[in-house]
Amino acid sequence: MIETIHRGFKEEGVVVSISQLCRWFEVPRRTFYYQPVKASPNMQLRFAETIKAMIEDNPSFGCRTVAHLLGFNKNTV
Repeated sequence: MIETIHRGFKEEGVVVSISQLCRWFEVPRRTFYYQPVKASPNMQLRFAETIKAMIEDNPSFGCRTVAHLLGFNKNTV
């Protein structure tokens, strides 16, 4: 949104900085410049094989049940 307004002002010949527009709309500059980067998922084969075998044996188990039964922290699954 701010980029569109910035381009519109520029086309009209009015010079307004991004910082000024961010202040006007009460948006932090870091929010304007932030580019989200999604990390690629990393899979640890030693966990994947064990988990896959347990899910195949018991398809009704959820992620937390499998993690508990295998003694894993749910954040590592």
